[in-house]
Amino acid sequence: MSNVIFVVPWAICDTDSVYIKKVDANAVPAPEKGAEVFDWCIRDVIPNPDKRSKDIFAVIDVFNGYKEKMNEKGMSVFSLNNSATKLTEYGFEKAEDKDALVIKSKVLKLKQYRK
Repeated sequence: MSNVIFVVPWAICDTDSVYIKKVDANAVPAPEKGAEVFDWCIRDVIPNPDKRSKDIFAVIDVFNGYKEKMNEKGMSVFSLNNSATKLTEYGFEKAEDKDALVIKSKVLKLKQYRK
């Protein structure tokens, strides 16, 4: 059995945590880049870096793809709706430290977490 793991890289007022929601892959349509999910869109779809797992990570873009467009116009104020409370309402939970480290280093490829 494989899962789709929806990943929200951070929540407002909790930028250190990664929020995830695991869903049976058979229960949801195959995630596609740009597809709408919850109140956001999917920024990227990444196979699990652990080749033994068939899980797929769907990284959520809480800006709904507008960040680049707003930057082009010189705008820097965003209206975000990814509070920890909202994420919890959608069934997301904080990833455990071990899982968060893997997601930050191998999935999101954040430099400070790479080994």
